[in-house]
Amino acid sequence: MTGASDVAAVVLGARGGACLARALASVGWARERIVVDPAGRLGAATLPPGVRRLERPLDLGRATEARWLLLLREDEVAPPGLAAAVADATASGAAAYRIGRTLDLHGRTLRLPGAPVRLARRETARLHVGAGASLALGSRAARAGRIASRLLVEEDSLEDAVEALDADATALAALLQALAVRPRLSRLAVAPLAAAAPVLAARGGPLGWGRWIAAVLAGYRAFVVQAKLWERRGGGGG
Repeated sequence: MTGASDVAAVVLGARGGACLARALASVGWARERIVVDPAGRLGAATLPPGVRRLERPLDLGRATEARWLLLLREDEVAPPGLAAAVADATASGAAAYRIGRTLDLHGRTLRLPGAPVRLARRETARLHVGAGASLALGSRAARAGRIASRLLVEEDSLEDAVEALDADATALAALLQALAVRPRLSRLAVAPLAAAAPVLAARGGPLGWGRWIAAVLAGYRAFVVQAKLWERRGGGGG
C-alpha cells in the first residue's frame, strides 16, 4: 500500500467538539485517524465512527500499521491539496517532511515562519513539544524534506480562544509529562516569547490589533503549559 492510503493521521485532542471534528474531517482521506488524548478529557463515544482514541502518546508507533504518521493539532485543518502532496512525498526517498502553517486571522491570512516536521515514517517518529508549545514529530531522520502545501490554523473568536486556552494548555502539559519533560523556571520566561514571535513575524498582514492579540494569546498559552507542567511534576530544576 502506498501514498496517502498508507498514512495514519494523528490529531492532538484538547477540547473536542466542532474544532476536533473539523480537523478529523479534513484528513478523511487517511488510512486511519487517531486522536491522542493525553489529558484524558475526550470520551471515545464523542469521536466520529472509525476514529480511535489513544491516551498514551508513547504508544503512537504501535497504534497503527500505517507506514507514515501525519500530525495535526485539533485547531489545524489539512487543505484539499495536502492529500496529493502527502502521496507524492511518501513515494519519494525521504523519511520525514516539514509542513508549514497558515494562520487564518478573521479573514487575514498570515504565513507563519518555519515548518515543523509533521509527516514521518512511523518507526522514526516521536512526538515533540517545542519551547513555545509548538508540536512536531521529532523524527530521527538525518534530513527532512518540505511539503509545499500548508496546514491552516483556524483562529477562534477572542471569547472562544480564551475559553479554549485552559483545555489546550492542559493537553500539552499532559503530553510533556508523558514525554518525561521536567519543568524548569527558565522555560516559564522563554515559552511566551517563543510562542508569540512567529505570530508577530508572520507574513501577509499588518501589525494590527488582531495580530497582537493572537500573539499575546499564543504567548500566554505557552506560559500556562509550563505552569501546568510544573504543577503536575511538582517543580523541577532551574
